[in-house]
Amino acid sequence: MAGDEIAWLRARRAEMTGTDREPEWRRDLVDAILRRCTGDDVPGGVSRADLDEAADHAGWLLAHDCGQWSFSLVGRAHEVRWEAFGDPADRDVAITMLSEADDLRSENAWFSAADHAALGELLLSRHADRGVPYDLDLAIDRLRAALDGCDDDERAALYLRYRLGTALALRAGRRSTAGTDRRDAANLLARALPHLPEGDPATQETALTLGRLLQGMEVDDGGAGDRDETVEWTRRVLGEHGLAILRAYSAEPVVWTVPEDPLHPSGESQ
Repeated sequence: MAGDEIAWLRARRAEMTGTDREPEWRRDLVDAILRRCTGDDVPGGVSRADLDEAADHAGWLLAHDCGQWSFSLVGRAHEVRWEAFGDPADRDVAITMLSEADDLRSENAWFSAADHAALGELLLSRHADRGVPYDLDLAIDRLRAALDGCDDDERAALYLRYRLGTALALRAGRRSTAGTDRRDAANLLARALPHLPEGDPATQETALTLGRLLQGMEVDDGGAGDRDETVEWTRRVLGEHGLAILRAYSAEPVVWTVPEDPLHPSGESQ
């Protein structure tokens, strides 16, 4: 149990302080506190005092060793405290520290897809509050890195396609990036939509966003030949199930993407 481990580690403070083993002891205590505070069932709720203690220990480690692990641990402590209590200052520190941890990694050093995704989510949250375009750009970069690094974890890949596609759709309003972002976002969301849970609000949101993107792609493409190519691409990627979802939820008049009897470029039904 994390609680028993935390109590045991705290009891060893006197014997560890000032010794060569103090850094390891502090890391173990921070890890144990964060595991308990992020568990599925936290007795009595998340403790602010516990997270303050974790942040203090992580700060001590960073002051004594400005390495990747120390930056990451500080970032993680503030990220968990932000999620629990919503102080924007914690979010700012988490973004700064996790970004520094990533900048310090060598070619094969540790910084997992989950870490990239966490940083992307923090940046998206700050962009939603402050509207700074640079935060959105950085979030998209981190989410791309997370998607590239999730290997064979299809569940993680589905979530990341949805989040990255949504972020790119948000950025598509910029004139300089509109066409590329719109196509990339449509590709990601079209691949994600058929696999999202029925009844999930994300499914309806994705269908609405995809409908707008497809309309924008039609305007971008212009000629009838390009328009037909977009139609066939939509049918192929979404499949019949995805097209049905798009028909049910999209508010955009994308009639051409939801024919009664969807045909695929190969001429074969799925």
